[in-house]
Amino acid sequence: MKKDKEKNKTTPETPQQEETCQQAEAPAGENEPVVEEQPAQASVDEWREALELAVKQRDDYLDSLRRTQADFQNFKRRNQTARSDGYMDGTCDVITAALPAIDNLERALGAAPEGDPLAEGVRMTLKLMLDSLSRFGFEEVPALGEEFDPEKHNAVMREQTDDPGKVLEVFQKGYRVKDRIIRYAMVKVSTD
Repeated sequence: MKKDKEKNKTTPETPQQEETCQQAEAPAGENEPVVEEQPAQASVDEWREALELAVKQRDDYLDSLRRTQADFQNFKRRNQTARSDGYMDGTCDVITAALPAIDNLERALGAAPEGDPLAEGVRMTLKLMLDSLSRFGFEEVPALGEEFDPEKHNAVMREQTDDPGKVLEVFQKGYRVKDRIIRYAMVKVSTD
C-alpha cells in the first residue's frame, strides 16, 4: 500500500488534476491562447483636442519669441542711446573745463601790443586749441549784431536804441557742441 500512495503522488487521479499538472509542468505561455492587444483607437474629438493644444502651445511660444526679440531690440536701442549720450556728456564736460583757458588766451591777445612775437605764439596756441576742439563739434555761438535769442544768449544788460532786439555787445562768448549749448553768450541787448 505504501507503493500505491507513492504512485498517487506522481499520477493524478482525476482528469481535472491531470490538466492542472500539465499546466504546471508546461512552460508559461505555451498552453494559453494568444490574445493580441490592439492599440486603442483615438477618437476624432481626442485628435481635435490634441491639435488645438499643440496650436495653442505653438502660438504661445511664437508670442514669447516675438516679445523676447522686441525686448532685445529695445535694449539695444536704449544701450546705444545711453552710450552716445554718455559720450556727448563727457565731451561737453571736457570742453567746458577748457573754456576758462580759451577765455584767458583771448584776453591775453586783447591786451598784447600789436606785432608782439609773444602775442603771435598765443594766437597760434589759441587757434590750435580751437581747431582741435572743432573736431568734436565745438563752435562759437554767433552773438554780436545778431537777433537776441534766449536759447543762445543770456542778456545781462539793456540799452535803448532805434533797432530793438539786437545784441549790442558781447561780454563773454557762448559756445556749443553740435546742437547742445555748453555756455550761453553774456550780452547787452537793445530795447525800444
